[in-house]
Amino acid sequence: MRDRDRLGGMQVILWTGLGLGAGLVAGFGLSEWIGGISRHRFTGVARRLREPSRTRLTTSASAQAVLAALQAEPRLAGIPVEALPVARGVVELRGWVPTRAARTLAGRTALATPGIESVINSLLVRGEDDVQRTRDARATDQSA
Repeated sequence: MRDRDRLGGMQVILWTGLGLGAGLVAGFGLSEWIGGISRHRFTGVARRLREPSRTRLTTSASAQAVLAALQAEPRLAGIPVEALPVARGVVELRGWVPTRAARTLAGRTALATPGIESVINSLLVRGEDDVQRTRDARATDQSA
């Protein structure tokens, strides 16, 4: 190496100070932009990194995934069931089913779909939910 390519002592101190100053400015700027680091935030990030990744579906993808799962279930074949998107990972089942067992199976199948966290089962059972109640079967008003 030639002497003119070497840095002098003053230049080393200057460049070190410049690098340290730029690092501090960048650190303070990022902390204001991202937010302060606390023990709570640090442990939350560490916990999320250790957890296995969960499937997060969009709202419409949630309904499509449930419909596909319901169509793949042979015991629910031919039963028209609607899966309406409510929120990410939440769907509502609507329609008519022949039995209570079919209603339960549809709800459990939808809940077992990857990415689905909650199911609102609004399925109605033919022969039970469409029967009109007689006048005597209604509850009576017993207010005083």
